[in-house]
Amino acid sequence: MASFFDRATSVVDRDVDVDYEDGGLDGEYSMLADASSSSETDYYSLLGLSSDPPPTEADIRSAYRNLTLSFHPDKQPPHLQEAARRHFNQIQEAYNVLIDSQKRMVYDMMGAEGVKREWGHLGAMGREGEAEKQEVGVKTMSPIQFRQWFLKTMKKRERKAIESLVATRTALTLGIDASNTITVDDEDDIKFHVPTPKISTYGLKYNFDTPIHVPDFLRASREEDDTEDSPEEEEDLLQLTLSTGVKGRLQRPVQTIAVTYEGHEDEEEEVEVPLPPVLVGNALELGATLTPNFKGLLGNRGVWNKFPFSFLKESNVSFGAILLPVPAFTTTFVRSYQPIPGITPFAIAATTTIQRSLGECPPSFQIQATKQITERKVAVLTWSSGLLQWPGFLLEAFPALGLTAESFYTSLEESSTLQLALKSFPKLSKGREYSHEGDFDDDEARRLEAEKEDVDRSEEAWDIALALAPGGAGIGFNYSRNLFSGKPTDDPAKSEWSSEGYFPMAKMDEARAVKLEVSSSLRLDGSIGWSVKGTRLISENTRIGLGLGITANNVAMTVTWRRLGQRVNLPVVVMPHRHHDAAALAAVFPWLAYCAVEFGYVRPRNRKLRRQAVARRHKELNKLIPQKRAESEQAIEMMSEQVQRRQAREQSHDGLVITKAEYGYYPSQSKKPKSGFTEPRVIDVTIPVAALVDRGQLVISKKTVKFQIMGFHDPAPLLPKRLKVWYNFQGQEHFFDLGDKEGVVCPLRTHVISH
Repeated sequence: MASFFDRATSVVDRDVDVDYEDGGLDGEYSMLADASSSSETDYYSLLGLSSDPPPTEADIRSAYRNLTLSFHPDKQPPHLQEAARRHFNQIQEAYNVLIDSQKRMVYDMMGAEGVKREWGHLGAMGREGEAEKQEVGVKTMSPIQFRQWFLKTMKKRERKAIESLVATRTALTLGIDASNTITVDDEDDIKFHVPTPKISTYGLKYNFDTPIHVPDFLRASREEDDTEDSPEEEEDLLQLTLSTGVKGRLQRPVQTIAVTYEGHEDEEEEVEVPLPPVLVGNALELGATLTPNFKGLLGNRGVWNKFPFSFLKESNVSFGAILLPVPAFTTTFVRSYQPIPGITPFAIAATTTIQRSLGECPPSFQIQATKQITERKVAVLTWSSGLLQWPGFLLEAFPALGLTAESFYTSLEESSTLQLALKSFPKLSKGREYSHEGDFDDDEARRLEAEKEDVDRSEEAWDIALALAPGGAGIGFNYSRNLFSGKPTDDPAKSEWSSEGYFPMAKMDEARAVKLEVSSSLRLDGSIGWSVKGTRLISENTRIGLGLGITANNVAMTVTWRRLGQRVNLPVVVMPHRHHDAAALAAVFPWLAYCAVEFGYVRPRNRKLRRQAVARRHKELNKLIPQKRAESEQAIEMMSEQVQRRQAREQSHDGLVITKAEYGYYPSQSKKPKSGFTEPRVIDVTIPVAALVDRGQLVISKKTVKFQIMGFHDPAPLLPKRLKVWYNFQGQEHFFDLGDKEGVVCPLRTHVISH
């Protein structure tokens, strides 16, 4: 064994890529994840209990009592008292958490560190935490009530943290003129030049949300409300969104001056001297939107539960006011409508806009109906009224009504439109769901599962829309999907807390995909426009994109940067007119350059870093093996006397007696192990396994971290390990073999050894 330890350590000491037996990047991810998740003490494993099904208080007290008999410092010889005290403190800590139903619930979701954090200063249950601010005592709650309270508290905390990051939304656009980058001569020869870019236009938008305090007498009281409000409904009874923006162009004024030179005083020369650039604002926007939560404001009883208030509670209503550039007032009403019971309801959205005086024209309308066709496809029908005029009989009866000549000519483009769209959304990713219990040994099943996951993570989506208007018609098509394997580009920040429990997101560095977006439009006059854009995730919340588009006037390249609610757009004009061949070349060259960098440098470098991380972690864990082995041997020495007595009692009535148990790494028998992994690395765990026998039964949960069982240690870090146990029951020999993620309840008839 010593020679193997030496060889393994010498490999990682050289800081080279370690190729483990399971191999591949999936194996590296799994090893790193397992190492990080099992670095924290598992209280159930420490006490020898099963977490599924959860142990009763009697089970916890019995396990604690049995262990204290073996590890109480006062019952150990002097040379073992320090080790006994260390083990006893761990047992005491695990018992104090698991015996407390509230701490155990938090531990099951967040682990030992979560319990320490939430019962510490500023934690939910600690000093100056949410429990102290609660009117009803949290400690007196039933387990179900506490679970609901804790989940709501953590969800509220998470929501507050997210809102602090995205409460404001800013977009900055800088238009760059680099039209001398690509030129096309009279013979249609395309030439590329070193550009001289200049900022020509700019735009800035700023939005932020803020809740408005509602007096208590306007709130629905708990006595009036049958249901318990969620934190969102309690806080966001009135939500105000303020938005402002400005856009324009950048002018570079010059001043002409007359210059005379010495010796030529009678001659003057006019010279243009550039002055500092001047920002010219062409448009200024300023507006606000108010969104009330009628359900939280009105409640569910009395007159508020009757029409029309009940109609409002089941709808989403918002009021918007625009001050600049033209004063306007909008009202939006959204509600689901099911004309025939049993069918998928329609989502109806109606918007009314008052942009001019009611003496000139009535308000304009927009109605949108959305119908889900399949799980991923939605049909949308939108009608906009455009500019409406009062009927002729009203104009005759009231001469003061009607548009002025100025208003009429400025509203010629406000015509009615009808748009029909079909949209296909990407499939919602639910993560990996393997049907296999234990180790995943079926290579074909693993390949099919990986292919299915790649399809799901491609997040393919498209939509096609047909628009009709008096002035013409057009059709548009958009398509998007993730290219290359890796983390999706637009993977949204998912909530880790819900009313069901805590579902933490995996923190794993991996390759990143590129989202490809293609848009095209065609009008009846034959004009075509298209754009291609690629977006990549460069950090947890930051994305960059590069796109190229052709319009009726130019060919432009766009660079975008997005982080949470902030966005920077840099549209760069590379050609002053349309030329499809030049545009195609401009799109192909950056794409080829990106592929060369991504697959020639970025991914090989990340793969190397991951392998080095595995090697470093392996080296760190190997250094701990002698210490862990010594602690395990001390624990076994302290447990031996009590375990032998229990074994003798089992043997006296022909019960379950552990005769031998081994735990560790065994080379694969189905394929030839790689060099350096041909020898087993196992430890004797007969006494620790025998200590788990209780009333003639041995239970090991599949969730149990086996090397954290009292008396175990990890003899082969980052390698697949197995537990082999031989036992006697009712005069017959039995045997079972478990993987690290498998569980067992014995005795079982299938374990009988046939001679």
